[in-house]
Amino acid sequence: MTIFKNTNYLIIFLALCMGSINAQIGHEKNTLKDSIEIDGVWRNYEYHVPQHPIRKSRLIIVLHGDGMTTKSIQTTTGFEFNKLADNTGATIVVYPQGYKNYWNDCRREASFETKNKDINDVAFIKSIIQRMERRYHIDHKNVFAAGYFNGGNMCYKLAKSIPDVFKGFAAIGANLPIKSNDDCVPINKAVSIMVINNMSDTINPYKGGELASLDGFTRGKTLPTNETLDYWLTLLEQNDEAPLSSLSSTIVKANSTFFRDDYWSKEKNKRISLLKIVKGGYPFPNPHVDQWSQIAANMNKHINIPETVMRFFYQVQYSNTQLK
Repeated sequence: MTIFKNTNYLIIFLALCMGSINAQIGHEKNTLKDSIEIDGVWRNYEYHVPQHPIRKSRLIIVLHGDGMTTKSIQTTTGFEFNKLADNTGATIVVYPQGYKNYWNDCRREASFETKNKDINDVAFIKSIIQRMERRYHIDHKNVFAAGYFNGGNMCYKLAKSIPDVFKGFAAIGANLPIKSNDDCVPINKAVSIMVINNMSDTINPYKGGELASLDGFTRGKTLPTNETLDYWLTLLEQNDEAPLSSLSSTIVKANSTFFRDDYWSKEKNKRISLLKIVKGGYPFPNPHVDQWSQIAANMNKHINIPETVMRFFYQVQYSNTQLK
């Protein structure tokens, strides 16, 4: 059972889950449920299909955060991934369910039951992709993964262990674990990845260190955000003769500020993006969670993270040009 020790964060989480009913209408109609057996354990997932999906649709895997469910991640994201899938008609979104609401990511010191039992989440996600390819003829060359907190760390595990299965990744509210806390065996291949972190996050500290525990589970220490970025940049630029193209920008919306750094390898045709959010808070920023508690009143509501992630994925899928 998940126990929230910090009532402030519990209030924020409940406000998010209750506050997006309007966003839900119309974008849950084509959300289906299914299950698949992995190593004797039945694993569940939901997926959203546009009303008229096309063949060779891209597939987006959205991985929930610590203690969450397939339903709560859709609510927390304001159903934006579903909405964007409906708008394009060329995207299917899958929401896998973590074993007892957690993922077996790379953090050696994580004390979740999924870690203690060494649940094979990589096999689970690969099996979903294979099933969606058989059932909906998705484009296996354009499969993406986005994750939030624990789900973001699961994205890092996928990027390290099976990078060729995915076209790109996005990790929100997650830093890589320090070396002594990392039990993944990396393939060490360059990937396209977007890292999105809140500069004032007290749970996943922007500057690294021990992660805060709101549920009684340990997670060990993480690298700072800049070292997390450097890990992926090192893989991106290795063996390249030409230097990486780079672009830095500051985005101001209303009273909100975001800093973005983009990098591109012409030789590998892969991209890395770091988005630093000022006052991003614990929630998953998007404009369609409309009932914010007083505790979250000063948090950044002017960025649409699902839309930002999807734009990055589109850029990775279609663009082979210099940064603009």
